[in-house]
Amino acid sequence: MKKHIIILLLIALAVFFIRCSVQAPEVKITGEKTALENQIIGTYEDIEQDSWNIASVRSTSPNEVKQISEEKKKVLSAVQNRRFNKDDVNELKRDGVIGESSAGKLVIIDADKMNSDTEYKKRVEKVIADENRDRNIIIERTMQVNEQVSEADEDRVLKIFAKIFQDESEANTWIQNEDGTWMKKGQVN
Repeated sequence: MKKHIIILLLIALAVFFIRCSVQAPEVKITGEKTALENQIIGTYEDIEQDSWNIASVRSTSPNEVKQISEEKKKVLSAVQNRRFNKDDVNELKRDGVIGESSAGKLVIIDADKMNSDTEYKKRVEKVIADENRDRNIIIERTMQVNEQVSEADEDRVLKIFAKIFQDESEANTWIQNEDGTWMKKGQVN
């Protein structure tokens, strides 16, 4: 009888320890991002989130929207413009007319595709101008709110944003490598 109690006690203890075992924390390997990259990406994500938050507050209770600075309005407007123009940007990228440069800007890749149609050309030029203007506003604001980022870091910041924009780009669209060569995203050189 004693033997059965001891066995049951040992089984109960074993079950207890199995259920209470220590689990290793989840580790995500994100690559070797620099502190500057993490800072810029975090700020960019915050700006994007602020835009969604303000839009949702305005739609549910417009009288409760806090006053925001002109600078913040400008950047939030730029984020919203980018969302609005995203379909046009993606369409022109899929058409192979525009691509993502290594400087974080949209550029014309194939002028021949648009030169025969004046209206199409105007549309391409407007989309590029609007998108690059909005990107510049977002990049400038990101640098302003990160006090540790100096003007000397501007080239690095532009490269970080170029990578962000290229990552956001669909597969088989044109992206420029740092060495200036162009390739379709997802294809190996």
